[in-house]
Amino acid sequence: LAEAAAAIDYDAVAYVSGVDNRPDIIDRISRGKMLLGNTSQAAAGARDFERLYALLSADGVLCPETHYGWEGPPPPGQWLYKPMSSGGGGGIVWASADCAAPMGYMMQAYADGRPASVSFVADGSEAAIIGLSEQLCGLGEFGARGFLYCGNIVPLSTCGSQGGSSASGSLRQKVARMVRVVVQECGLRGLNGIDFLVTAAGDPMFLEVNPRYCASMELYRQARGLDLFGLHLEACNGRLPPESLFAADEAGHGGHYFGKAIVYAPCDLTVANASAWYGLGIRDVPHAGEAIPAGAPVCTVLACGRSRDECLMALQEKQAWVIDQFLGSHGKGGDFGRPDVRNRTEARQQNTSAR
Repeated sequence: LAEAAAAIDYDAVAYVSGVDNRPDIIDRISRGKMLLGNTSQAAAGARDFERLYALLSADGVLCPETHYGWEGPPPPGQWLYKPMSSGGGGGIVWASADCAAPMGYMMQAYADGRPASVSFVADGSEAAIIGLSEQLCGLGEFGARGFLYCGNIVPLSTCGSQGGSSASGSLRQKVARMVRVVVQECGLRGLNGIDFLVTAAGDPMFLEVNPRYCASMELYRQARGLDLFGLHLEACNGRLPPESLFAADEAGHGGHYFGKAIVYAPCDLTVANASAWYGLGIRDVPHAGEAIPAGAPVCTVLACGRSRDECLMALQEKQAWVIDQFLGSHGKGGDFGRPDVRNRTEARQQNTSAR
């Protein structure tokens, strides 16, 4: 990446997922340029799990029990080996007495809870929360395995799969406190996100910081029409938006839920002609003739619904339709390809866009 950047002429640089794990790359691509995002020092601070967990715990924020440089078998209970340079849930495995934690991994106690994330903009010391979302992780219906990230639904519902209402005020206040500690410790600027779990008691348990634009953020643009990159630029220059910008009813953004899901290949696939997919609410469309190995991303599907369940079902319909384009009658037989189902889904999206 740094070599490719050196071969082109540019005045400013912004980075996304993956680069935040390499402060050295951030320094190289931003040398002599305007950096639109977090500095290498801020990104490194966001990956200092030991320090962040200690600070957050001291401030009353829940954090999972975590050990660094652990040697020998894990203690009793369920434990995970998680890479210190994280991204999208990749590389997370169950800890085993037969295998020590690999180099560059930490050992963390497994915690029950609903995966979630918060998106916010920061000016280095203060932050404005854009919204909370549910994270979709390891869902087999989308071909994701283990803890692999496969999408989001906005807003975060407090009613589990029924999705009747948005995150409670108490949860949002606790998340805001978590965000404040992280922003002030790391000096974060621009768009950022934090992954956390919602426990059975309704409390947030901090997992990690994503010090850059996050995958869930496009859903806020879809739901509210937000100029996200404009907000990013303003915050990088020390100007936060007024809280009223995000004061829209979090209970469903006009009564609707918005979702995205990554479709992973269930087996080796070869793309024929996917030129019509974009018009069906499908993004990251593969090229004709592209070979997609088993387990690799095929595309991203977008959908909306009047409840969390309806939104998820619409995503599942689109996923099944995509796979059916490859496997035909041997696939999952998605209903989304039927005109009546497709028209119903498109009508929901048009009604939402017309709010």
